[in-house]
Amino acid sequence: MTLRLLSVVARVALTGALVAGIGSAAALQQSSGPEPVAAAAPTHIEPSSPAEKSLGDVLSSRSEFAGRLQLERTPAVTFNVVADGATVAHTTRAATLAEALAEAGITVDGDDVASAALGAPVRAGMTITIQRVEVTEVSEEVVDPHQSTRVNTSELYEGTEKVTTEGVDGLARHTYRVTMIDGVEVSREILLSAVARERVDEVVSVGTRKKPAPSTTSVGTTGPILSGTNREIGASLAAQRGWTGSQWTCLDLLWTRESRWNHLAVNPSSGAYGIPQALPGSKMATVADDWRTNPATQIIWGLNYIAGRYGTPCGAWSHSESYGWY
Repeated sequence: MTLRLLSVVARVALTGALVAGIGSAAALQQSSGPEPVAAAAPTHIEPSSPAEKSLGDVLSSRSEFAGRLQLERTPAVTFNVVADGATVAHTTRAATLAEALAEAGITVDGDDVASAALGAPVRAGMTITIQRVEVTEVSEEVVDPHQSTRVNTSELYEGTEKVTTEGVDGLARHTYRVTMIDGVEVSREILLSAVARERVDEVVSVGTRKKPAPSTTSVGTTGPILSGTNREIGASLAAQRGWTGSQWTCLDLLWTRESRWNHLAVNPSSGAYGIPQALPGSKMATVADDWRTNPATQIIWGLNYIAGRYGTPCGAWSHSESYGWY
């Protein structure tokens, strides 16, 4: 209605101007006599009022007016946003959730999760939840605790244990892809794993050999008189305990180092005496009174001492190798 009225007014104004120009020319011709004088036709008409504006200007103004009118006609609605640990109410005239959130200054990244499609219309009273999603890579070291294994061995007497392999914890470096939602870890995916140190399990040897019966030789008696060299007597008495093979080799090495199998050997510094180098030598009297002169008495005492303290001759030899004494 408005557009048509403006168009008609413009046309009437233009027609009137043309008619007025023609009329002036005719009157001039009639008053000047026989020689007609041509009047110059108007070449441009300046619009003097809004009614004389061009049709394009009118259409543009009408479009802007219609847009404003449409926005004013859209009712304002209030909706709730749950994000970043808070619930906030917003009032908007925006057409979509995306526009309304942007209007409220709430950003939604590509990884974030919204409870409703962002292109959906805003409905009064609705609640939209925005979950913040963060994906990162994390590297950490992981310890692999070593285990312990117990192995029976006849090399040790019953009740005796020895760690034959020291345990070592393993160490690995893992790289994970970690997904967090609102600051809480929800998933962890391993991307790379590298072993920094191999795990070594502990091995404990447990003795199973029966201990020999204690000597029945009483104090104040004479020890056994055995034939052969001191070393041969030692081999015979050790064999009675089952100490042959490697155990005899260890015993032979030990007492060769201590006294060279000499039953009269005395350490000038400490006073240790005899084949086993007992300190003091009088300890050997627990076997027999002849401990000073009888190699068998000294050997029996020495074998009892090794069995009670180290379990086997090889145990005593190992200690001697490490510390220089047994």
